[in-house]
Amino acid sequence: MADINMNNNTSAALSKSNLQFTFKLHKELTKGNSNNVFFSPFSISTALAMTFLGAREKTAEQMADALGISDMKDDVHQSFEKYLSIILKENENFTLHTANRLYPNHLSKVETDYINSCIKHYQADILPLDFSQGDVSRKVINDWVSQRTNEKIKDLIGSGVLTPDVFMVLVNAIYFKGNWASQFDEKKTRKDRFHINLSEEVEVDMMYQKKKFSYTYNPHHLCSVLELPYKGDSLSMLFILPDTTDGLSAIEEAMNPDLFNELQSTLRNNSDVEVFIPKFKLETQFELSTILSKLGMPDAFNQLKADFSGMDKTKNVYISKVIHKAFVEVNEEGTEAAAATGVVMMTRAAVRRLIFKADKPFLFFIKDKRSNIVLFSGRYTGPEGNVVRTREDL
Repeated sequence: MADINMNNNTSAALSKSNLQFTFKLHKELTKGNSNNVFFSPFSISTALAMTFLGAREKTAEQMADALGISDMKDDVHQSFEKYLSIILKENENFTLHTANRLYPNHLSKVETDYINSCIKHYQADILPLDFSQGDVSRKVINDWVSQRTNEKIKDLIGSGVLTPDVFMVLVNAIYFKGNWASQFDEKKTRKDRFHINLSEEVEVDMMYQKKKFSYTYNPHHLCSVLELPYKGDSLSMLFILPDTTDGLSAIEEAMNPDLFNELQSTLRNNSDVEVFIPKFKLETQFELSTILSKLGMPDAFNQLKADFSGMDKTKNVYISKVIHKAFVEVNEEGTEAAAATGVVMMTRAAVRRLIFKADKPFLFFIKDKRSNIVLFSGRYTGPEGNVVRTREDL
């Protein structure tokens, strides 16, 4: 349901673009691998939307298409402004912080209108830096990100990234910590098997509780869907679990905004569900320039074709890197998640026993139920760094 401070059209348009971007990016990040994946589509799209503010001509058209905001035209920045004003409100039930900051080169002449628009629509801070002192500037940015994410995201900007010819660095940071509306009892957590694939298993700490939760089964896509609300019921985690150990790739291939909304619309909260979810912690890092080029915005990364004349009249500015780091921890109490994105601009039915046992690879999403915005998206394929045994060994 849309928040009262955000009209239905604005909310629906932002949700649609957010979901389009989420699943396009998810497909690219999971293509050809079985790794754990976790990212914040909201953080990435916010940083890129600030960048889009300064894009013009074909660069702007490509970015709008890649971000799924072509239909929103000029409303996109007002939509972000309204949504940020909603999620930045203090809430006694959970902690959700997001922050934006621009770090222009102290020698750059960034257009005043661009800076003012970033402040207005994205509540951005501005801090000019001397990028000839790369390590000093890097520490300033990384310390700010660390502080904004409760020290969960450290060293967003790596060594050697900041050079004297950097025009500006745009950063978004997001942090979430929420307790389950119905917490898991630690005494009921047991060691259990998690099926990584058809031949390998690993031991995990499996949480358990039985309660009425929103649940559905989709026979067409052969998957179960479970929604666990956080305290306050504004945010929730949605799990999509295939029937079979090797069934996740088919669901990922089929997943799009329509299917995501269809699965949510069939959730029912009228039966007790026995829920088994592994405790897990993931940390990921991506450099997204190649993937974003594939999604349809190559000119932004091409120093000969990029047009960011809205932020710099010389047209010598392009994106060199989009760096994203994310963290999530799920335990009996709830979830802690954080992410940061840095855009480096360079010059130039019947009653039965319902069991939801996440003992095989699954998808999970942390979403804002008020406006159907996915804040974080992930795929869990097993604990990292644990001893994996084949079925014969177990």
